[in-house]
Amino acid sequence: EAIRSVDTSFDGFGRNGYVPETREAVEEELTKPTDLRVFAIANALHMGYSVEEIHRLTAIDRWFLCKLRALVETERRLGTLGADQPLPRGLLRVAKQQGFSDAGIAQLTRRNEMQVRNTRVAMAITPVVKQIDTVAAEFPAHTNYLYITYNASEHDVAFADHGVMVLGSGVYRIGSSVEFDWCAVRAIRTLRENRFKTVMVNYNPETVSTDYDEADRLYFSNITLERIMDIYQIEAAAGVIISMGGQAPNNIALGLHRNKVRIFGTSPENIDGAENRYKFSRMLDQIGVDQPQWRELAQYEDAESFCAEVGFPVLVRPSYVLSGAAMNVVSTVNDLRSYLNQAATVSRDHPVVITKFIEEAKEIDVDAVALDGKLLMHCVSEHVENAGVHSGDATLVQPPQDLDPVTVRKIGEATAAIGQALRVTGPFNIQFMAKNNEIKVIECNVRAARSFPFVSKVTGVDLIEMATKAMLGLPVTPYPARKQRLNYVGVKVPQFSFSRLQGADPVLGVEMASTGEVAAFGRDKYDAYIKAMLATGFQLPRKNVLLSVGSYKEKVEMLPSVRRLYERGFRLFATPGTADFLQEHGIAVTALEADKAREGYGLQEYLSSNKIDLYINLPSKNRFRRPASYVSNGYRSRRMAIDFSVPLITNVKCAKMFVEALARFDPEAPVESVDYITSHRTTVLPGLVDIAALLPSTSAFGDATRAAVCGGFTALGVNVFGSDGFAATSDQHVAAVASAGRAKSFTDFVVTVAATSSNPQTVAAVSSDASILFVSFDKSHPAHVDTYSTVSEHFRAWPASSAVVTNASGNDLASTLLLASLHGRQLHVTDVRSAEDLDLIDLSRARGLRVTCDVSVFALFADRLPREAAAGLGLPADTQALWSRLLAIDCFSVGPIPAAAARAMNAGSASSGALGYQVVLPLLYTAVSEGRLTSADVVERLCAAPRRIFGLPDQPDTYVEIHQDRITTVPAKSDDAQWLPSLADTPVRCVVHRVVIRGQTLFLDGKFYASEGAATTGRDLSHVLRAMSSGPSGKQFAQAPAMASALGIQTEQVRRPTSSHATPTTAQTAAPRSPSVAARTSVPPPSLAIEAETPDEAEASLASPLEPRAASAVPEEAGSSVERPLPVTRLADVLARHGSHNPFYMQHVLSVRQFTREDLHLLFAVAQEMRTGVQRSGGVPLLAGRVMASVFYEPSSRTASSLQAAMLRLGGQMFAASSETSSVAKGETLEDTVRTFGSYADIISLRHPQPGSVQGAARFSNVPVINAGDGIGEHPTQAMLDTFTIREELGTVNGLTITLVGDLKHGRTVHSLARVLAQYKNVTLNYVSPPSLGMPSSVKRDVSLRAPYVTQVEYTQLTDEVLANTDVLYVTRMQKERFDNAEEYEEIKNSFVVDNSVMRKCKRNMVVMHPLPRVAEIAPEVDTDQRAAYFRQMQYGMFVRMALLALVLCRNF
Repeated sequence: EAIRSVDTSFDGFGRNGYVPETREAVEEELTKPTDLRVFAIANALHMGYSVEEIHRLTAIDRWFLCKLRALVETERRLGTLGADQPLPRGLLRVAKQQGFSDAGIAQLTRRNEMQVRNTRVAMAITPVVKQIDTVAAEFPAHTNYLYITYNASEHDVAFADHGVMVLGSGVYRIGSSVEFDWCAVRAIRTLRENRFKTVMVNYNPETVSTDYDEADRLYFSNITLERIMDIYQIEAAAGVIISMGGQAPNNIALGLHRNKVRIFGTSPENIDGAENRYKFSRMLDQIGVDQPQWRELAQYEDAESFCAEVGFPVLVRPSYVLSGAAMNVVSTVNDLRSYLNQAATVSRDHPVVITKFIEEAKEIDVDAVALDGKLLMHCVSEHVENAGVHSGDATLVQPPQDLDPVTVRKIGEATAAIGQALRVTGPFNIQFMAKNNEIKVIECNVRAARSFPFVSKVTGVDLIEMATKAMLGLPVTPYPARKQRLNYVGVKVPQFSFSRLQGADPVLGVEMASTGEVAAFGRDKYDAYIKAMLATGFQLPRKNVLLSVGSYKEKVEMLPSVRRLYERGFRLFATPGTADFLQEHGIAVTALEADKAREGYGLQEYLSSNKIDLYINLPSKNRFRRPASYVSNGYRSRRMAIDFSVPLITNVKCAKMFVEALARFDPEAPVESVDYITSHRTTVLPGLVDIAALLPSTSAFGDATRAAVCGGFTALGVNVFGSDGFAATSDQHVAAVASAGRAKSFTDFVVTVAATSSNPQTVAAVSSDASILFVSFDKSHPAHVDTYSTVSEHFRAWPASSAVVTNASGNDLASTLLLASLHGRQLHVTDVRSAEDLDLIDLSRARGLRVTCDVSVFALFADRLPREAAAGLGLPADTQALWSRLLAIDCFSVGPIPAAAARAMNAGSASSGALGYQVVLPLLYTAVSEGRLTSADVVERLCAAPRRIFGLPDQPDTYVEIHQDRITTVPAKSDDAQWLPSLADTPVRCVVHRVVIRGQTLFLDGKFYASEGAATTGRDLSHVLRAMSSGPSGKQFAQAPAMASALGIQTEQVRRPTSSHATPTTAQTAAPRSPSVAARTSVPPPSLAIEAETPDEAEASLASPLEPRAASAVPEEAGSSVERPLPVTRLADVLARHGSHNPFYMQHVLSVRQFTREDLHLLFAVAQEMRTGVQRSGGVPLLAGRVMASVFYEPSSRTASSLQAAMLRLGGQMFAASSETSSVAKGETLEDTVRTFGSYADIISLRHPQPGSVQGAARFSNVPVINAGDGIGEHPTQAMLDTFTIREELGTVNGLTITLVGDLKHGRTVHSLARVLAQYKNVTLNYVSPPSLGMPSSVKRDVSLRAPYVTQVEYTQLTDEVLANTDVLYVTRMQKERFDNAEEYEEIKNSFVVDNSVMRKCKRNMVVMHPLPRVAEIAPEVDTDQRAAYFRQMQYGMFVRMALLALVLCRNF
């Protein structure tokens, strides 16, 4: 089982072809511990080597070798059984206990896998589920870490959950790695969040999905058809999700579907429609989406002919490859021959696919999610490299920065059309190439792709969560938050391991080579790209750069980039040809020779001695991928760069992007919000304002504003009331305060002048320098007013456009409000502490007085203060009175409460002006988490309202980042905990993470990065204040939602990820550099938007736009969703694509010779829609009110019931007649019967034993007649459904070898089928029958005349050679009713019997068909073979006949 886990092509431990069965080859592998040693041991045991001999050669313990010998002995015993011999129960149980798979046993016993499965199930040989003991038997194990075994008798767990199974990606390999594990984990978590029980199946211990606490049940098991069906049946699972684990689960999708396993998401038949290149190509043609020309070929001559037809270069690959394995771009006939000789065996069993390669085309990835074919989300990403580099090795940019909007629009439309055609439900990925705004589809994967995690993290929309909800029928919002745009670009770069692959040529091509990837975010694509490159370990060049550019075209393309390097002072070296070119263009460069170099100027010498910091090597063309014999100078130098760890770039687009990124790179750039991700919700706020800051002295500016910045405040209204009696009451005092502020303040500030009884006449003169007048009634202040007359004088003298602030309360407040009313003054009341004062202010507003107010945050949280301290400060014992009047509060402030409380409690030695700021946001966001406030309330009262009321200008590039829901406790020794001790005991929410003022980071992650004496960031705003405005009150704000949208607040993340697999909105790319450097560099602020508060809105706020972009990216319309109607059927579109002409309308259907291949393709396209309609809703009601007469003069089960079911599912009705129930029994002629039924019905289906009778009867019918079989003549509807079956099963009819076996003389089905197949290209028809029952000459003549290029060969024996070349084995019964002599029938009735022994000689990718009924010509044991298509053929028949009835009776749809 471990061997099978490595690759699905391995059968296990047994005889194999990986090591030749010769003593030399086997012993060489046994003595060398390579990956082939285990296969050599198996072959050695089969060759007769003893355990002792193998032990001597390998030094492997004899105990293990004895166990391996037991496997070989079982293999031998199984190999002695013939297909006709029963499987002994004991042997079968032993084989299963030893780990043999059903498929392996089937191969050894000449059976098929499902036959072995059915046999062992009938024998009650079924697996048992056991728990892995994670506690070493010390305690009972309760983990859900499970495995399947046959070496036990009972299950360890019960099975009552009926969970949803999710299939993982299995082994990590190039092309399938951790990206798919992320998808599986996100699917599991989404299911669990929505209360679904989950069952995870994976077998890679490196994955997160195999952590046993991720899913409710975890099975550590192979992802094979056998094992998934075992688990599905044991668990009685609700269904299986196959689209998260990459290609491995998709490979078994059809097998699961055909064995009645419920698949969530896109139907496996539609998945096959995308993976079968013939079906997919045909679908693209039908929906009008372009694709490169391609052809699957099995002969050298055909390959060369096709290349001559389309022109070089072409892309050549073997059929059914993973991650571009063995693919190559070839440019000449010689290259084509060399590649086909070296990399592929061209034969019928191993054809190659050749595709026209479009040079200089842009490759584009689309990751999308759809529900029943309608797009829910699609994200376009562009490759930096041109097409020709595998998407897994390409540098991916999201959102696209260089695509034309026309191209993006076309891609969106094509994506919508493909999703609709495939009826996708869940994730899918499409790769396009674009050139000159023309797009072509490369391929479509109906599953999650490796780019899904990257795109989800860039856009902030978890595409896997969305896809999982769509597949399970949960509510999902299409294109969430489309109007919001991100302010960053994501770039994903590949990580290679060339240093570990000796001799590998490190060039990029169509075959995937990368072993990992790194993504980073940046302000633009260059910023993100260089960060991502650094994260891969790429070293930036210091001085010396070596250039080797092969083609002249790329030399010209690289010239501007090389000039950038030269201008930035890099010393350039180049190979001779490149050096000559650069010198001709005025760039100084030193030439290095590869061969016979002058001493000191050898290329190898410079590389090996690490004198080169960067090597840009652009080969002239990529011949083959890494052939070991290719030893050009370019290859040798590239290999040396890898071996000596010299940074190497081999793609021209990457080289240009790197040079530009290097030129823009600033090593002292600050760490930005796009450079990291936190597990907490990061919210971006605008800078906060405290309009009533109280400083004890001018020297306190530094400490106070430092504390304010650490708390998120970026602007203060400053009052200075010194203990020495100093106050800003005159022009000299104001100037002193302003001077101190300009020297020491880290925040912007406004100087406040204090009103006294002695300065009413002089204070107005300083209003230009101190634009706020503070009227204090606090007798403890050195500057205050004693009488109301003084207040009146100040109102009269102070300029009307300047602000007046007072701390009046009680009677003083009432009197001051009266005076303000009399003088027509606007007034702001600060530090309101009582509900009565708020009521008075609210009443004054109602009377038209322009009055606003603020309440100290600490008044709202006075209940956290010691009761004695709160009472001494006049704070209410019950803060609910203030909370209940929140709408009356315009602003929040810090106010004097912290300093007063500290004095009252003799707490701390910090400057009183610095207290309180750092706990404001934690207290307020704790209230937000409790539902008492919203983020919008906080921003309105700490930023928007103060700026609006006092006319404060905006602060550009200024913002505050907080971790909104991070729980923290203020240290007990902190200054604020000294006067508010409850902070040390009770956790609060919210931590200020970063504060940026005018682009400079002053505070980051708990550290302040500025110092007094250095250039301070604070500015005096006193001269730039606008006229004071009361603006809307808090109540008016709450009642006007439109006002809320103007607030600056952005929530970057709403959900809290629990591990690295959670979906963030930004990704961490590098550890933060010292912000002491960052503080000197300008940083652009994030975009700001209102936060969503309800759960639904919060969910939407996380979802980023469809195509976010930074500056210079694709215009907005490029990211719009593509709205396409999703009708129940697309019949009208199908008919329109065929020229809106219906060749079947009101026509008799008597012979296949009536219709062309194009007519049949219209029929098949309609049949596809019929199948979709039946699967979706049970029918397609096109023929309501129509009646069909079913007239069968011969017995029929399938044709009659199929036509009748087709009519009923189309909404019509039918009646039946036969020779026994009609007037034929009385002697009525067939012509009269047809005339009669034509009077009652709209269409007649007729079967008659006489050849040509249906054609004759049709001449007398006034309604269409369908020939349901006329003796040994024709059976056109059967031939139509047979051809449809071939196309559905194998994708195409062209180029196939179709072997018709049985009674070909009397078989009307094969007569019609041969005539239909004659319309296809390069078809070989093998006729296998007894000599007396050969294909009629008339049929063979018809085929020859219609298609001289169809090969017809007759056989009397079904030889091994015929079977080996057969794509379709079409078997018919010997028709006893056609024989005149019973003895003749008995003699030849079993001439050809298809059983397991015959099937072993056939291709793996072929089908067996039969028109049914069968007698003995196909053994029942073949029914379980996946290649047995005859029952599916029967199902297809109804859809084809539905299409035929609809086309005959409907002119259009």
